[in-house]
Amino acid sequence: MTLHILTANTFKFMRFLRLFLLFLLTSAASASEDKVELPLTKQSAAEIIQLKSSGKILSVDNQEKDGEILFLIKVLHTNGKIKIYSLDASTGLPPK
Repeated sequence: MTLHILTANTFKFMRFLRLFLLFLLTSAASASEDKVELPLTKQSAAEIIQLKSSGKILSVDNQEKDGEILFLIKVLHTNGKIKIYSLDASTGLPPK
């Protein structure tokens, strides 16, 4: 019977490997959930930001900039801070 001695480096590698695999699994799952109908509506813009920020949506407004419609989503985070996110209605992505 052989006794294997696990070193600190082995534990670090195994921890890294577990985290890496978890990252891959969650990335694949979120990619399949990210199918959004375009152009965005106020409701779909709010849902996207709520999922990404885990905060409470306070308001959703839209504005036109350079011929594009942007949604401005105001979010209250759990730490009490308020942040405004922007999404391009035609792409579903933050504006450039």
